[in-house]
Amino acid sequence: MLFSTYPPTEGKGIVYVLLLALIFLFACKKSDDPASLSDSETIASIMETTRQQMKAPGWMVDIRRPGTTISLAGGMAIEESGIPMDTEDMVRIGSITKTFTATLVLILCDEGILKLNDRLSDYYPEFPQANEITIKQLLNHTSGIVTWDENDDIRNEIYNGTGNWTIDKLIEWGAQQDLMSDPGKAFHYSNIGYFLLGKICESATGEDVEDLMVNKIFYPAGLFRTFMPLEAHPALETIHGYDESSGTVIDMTGTPQADAINFELAWTAGGIMSTLEDLRSWSRILCKGSLLSDSLHQLQMPVLNPPTSQLPYWSGYGMGISQTDAWMGHTGAICGFICNMQYNPNDDVSIVTFFNKFSAFDIAANAADMSAAGQNFVTLARFVCPETLSD
Repeated sequence: MLFSTYPPTEGKGIVYVLLLALIFLFACKKSDDPASLSDSETIASIMETTRQQMKAPGWMVDIRRPGTTISLAGGMAIEESGIPMDTEDMVRIGSITKTFTATLVLILCDEGILKLNDRLSDYYPEFPQANEITIKQLLNHTSGIVTWDENDDIRNEIYNGTGNWTIDKLIEWGAQQDLMSDPGKAFHYSNIGYFLLGKICESATGEDVEDLMVNKIFYPAGLFRTFMPLEAHPALETIHGYDESSGTVIDMTGTPQADAINFELAWTAGGIMSTLEDLRSWSRILCKGSLLSDSLHQLQMPVLNPPTSQLPYWSGYGMGISQTDAWMGHTGAICGFICNMQYNPNDDVSIVTFFNKFSAFDIAANAADMSAAGQNFVTLARFVCPETLSD
């Protein structure tokens, strides 16, 4: 759940303006696929039930099956102003950003600029066991490096507006912490690991990661409404985000806490913005490996783990891609927003959901929001593809 702190350079500014122009041109584009009325009513009911459970102001959902696309919105984008949610609205995708970051790294591997076995010590030798940590381990969260957002002191400092944390400072902090496990031995989800990947991409290419994303992913994939903002609140953002960490659901938009989580500390771990339509397309491109060589695409795919009592489905995490049963994709949660993008290659079905409420600072409220959003996806997936996620 993180964002770029760098000021725009001249090159970045040009790319940013071009992106905004393209976003405007494509803003009125609608799907031509028909939607089933009965399916739409059921899907809307599922989303509304979850919205009430989460106490979220609004929701959006996009479901594509061969020959049919259903794109719906309900509730409020801005509750206080009575502005309704719209499926054309830009959304913050949080850690779904990691699917783009991982793909960028693999593209650079295809180009011979990076190698999966390159060592962290080539870039950040100050990390513990940096000579043993590889780019591949950073990608699949087996480096052992801690993640800052699980540290109560840092989270409280951000909530209270103290600490003046930046991405570089968080990387420095991470380098001073013991590894959670020896490199390659265990899975530990790490946003700091994905910051490091962004820095490595920039160091290896001499280019800003925002430009790399545009030139190597967004444009080639036709994702003309997907971008990494260079400011906390892009002009095209209309949805407000809500948080329950204080015990009451409040609008966090524009607060220092939300700006820290959603912008200053987002970047290559969680800083991209997109639309339902672009995420629908990206889910298929990602899972089909359209931008990668066959060999690297296969390496990016999750390594499956058998069902457990906690998770009764085959599951796994590859390089920026998670899998549960037949579904592959990623979830992204930042302050005030939670988004989920999943694709079922067996049935060529995608599901993208979005709620404008997520509690970033309170552990109990955070877990409740994640649980509700997770169950929402399971319910939708069982409705759309009844043979998946069975009990």
